Amino acid sequence: MYALLVLFAGMLQSAMMSFNGLLSDSIGLFGVSLVVHASGGLLLVLYILLFVRKKITLLGMPWHLYSAGFFGVLLVSVSSYCVGILGAAATTCLAVAGQLFISAVIDHYGWFHVPKVPFSPKRIPCFLMILVGILLLNLS
Repeated sequence: MYALLVLFAGMLQSAMMSFNGLLSDSIGLFGVSLVVHASGGLLLVLYILLFVRKKITLLGMPWHLYSAGFFGVLLVSVSSYCVGILGAAATTCLAVAGQLFISAVIDHYGWFHVPKVPFSPKRIPCFLMILVGILLLNLS
């Protein structure tokens, strides 16, 4: 079930990058990021008020956790820019490759309180297959 949810989220992410690329022609990259985050924030506030009915608290978290908003702005802006140049498929493939690389590093060292999963040489063929796929996609 969780795998299907992640698959669906990935599909939405690719569609969102395509829409954002088109929107950036009208309002610019950071305008896109503002629209995405403001509309998403408004929808989340409404959802929390109507369904969750919990008080929203933004205090008491470690300072570095607020950097997620900065990462979100960069993610939306960079992907919106790149999808207009590289296309949705290449942008998504490269994004997945970046996610795979940094997630392997995060797992290996157990950063951000995730379970420590040491990198195994058995994973190298998988990484190579993904890189070959990206090269084939971009050279075709």
